[in-house]
Amino acid sequence: MVPPLITATIQSTVLTFCSLLIAQYLTSSPPPNIPALLLYTLLSTPPNYLWQQYIEDQFPGYTLKKLDVDDGGKGVEVEKRLNVRNTLIKLGLDQTIAAAVNVAAYIGGSRALRGVPLEECLMAVREQMWPVMKAGYKLWPAVNLVQHLFIPVERKMVVGSLVGMGWGVYLALFAAQ
Repeated sequence: MVPPLITATIQSTVLTFCSLLIAQYLTSSPPPNIPALLLYTLLSTPPNYLWQQYIEDQFPGYTLKKLDVDDGGKGVEVEKRLNVRNTLIKLGLDQTIAAAVNVAAYIGGSRALRGVPLEECLMAVREQMWPVMKAGYKLWPAVNLVQHLFIPVERKMVVGSLVGMGWGVYLALFAAQ
């Protein structure tokens, strides 16, 4: 069986490729250096997958509570309860620390993988970070909340990748500027 991290990385890379093809179709010109953007996805997916596992381990979204039941001594019933505090902490961490790291890495890293000099990569991060973050805040908090509430950690990358396909089209069009 293929490890979930490898599966998530392959899925994300395929969906990134699809995003790039859609962006190419919409603009009638290819985004800059498709191989670099695919390599970026291959490199960035594993840390993001591990991040999701880490924050779920540190701040479980659901807790189990044993309920005593009068069942003739056969055992206890278990109730799964949403931990609102932990869910909000994960949402906050994802929308601040993780978002900033991912946006800066995408803007600077995708350029660096194309051979752009470091100074230009850093300038692009400074100039484009806030517009991309602002655009992302119109989509990702809602997606992230749904993921934390309803999607098991091993499936979050698939859901994120599906939504990310549309976001990838936006980023590919943004990268083409």
